[in-house]
Amino acid sequence: MAGTKGTDVKEAIIRESIRLFLSNGYRGTSIKAIMEAVNVGSGTIYWYFKNKEEILITIVQKFEKELVEGLMQAVSSRDGNFARKYRALHRYTTEYARDNKDLSIVFFTLLNEIVGTDTKAEKEVKRIYERFRSFVESMIEEGKKDGSVRRDVDSPAFAHIIIASHMGMVEEWHVYENNFDVAFFTRSFRDLLIKSITS
Repeated sequence: MAGTKGTDVKEAIIRESIRLFLSNGYRGTSIKAIMEAVNVGSGTIYWYFKNKEEILITIVQKFEKELVEGLMQAVSSRDGNFARKYRALHRYTTEYARDNKDLSIVFFTLLNEIVGTDTKAEKEVKRIYERFRSFVESMIEEGKKDGSVRRDVDSPAFAHIIIASHMGMVEEWHVYENNFDVAFFTRSFRDLLIKSITS
């Protein structure tokens, strides 16, 4: 299958796999369930992906390309101190989480399911996570150099804190989105993090 039709089928496999992984977990989703959701035969699935793990790796790489690379561009194009750059990061991640709810949640959900499995998928998730963490750490270090971040801040530890806090923020937001003011919540979260690290 080539051209637009092939691209559409591959995207449908990814889209339905995200939905099924979110509903049933990675281990609880079979290739057969994906085939039925996309309404294709096993030959079609295996034309695009060697196995279920390759589908998972494709999903986490999609997350990397859309979220991690996107936020890196958003931050890198922003002039100014740590607070200005962090606001760009925060805005990009919250807008991405709003517009790509399933992919955001499935990434964090699958992270819990595959960590400790010593698989290719776990290695890929850790690589992406480390790329994100390292970028945040470099933002903090730049802030120390320009004086906008406190000198006593432990940059590696605080990079972990920022990412873990963002993961928790997204989860909290999606659990309670209909019961509270999301804009106030995300702004307050942003301002609290900035206040905790800046001079």
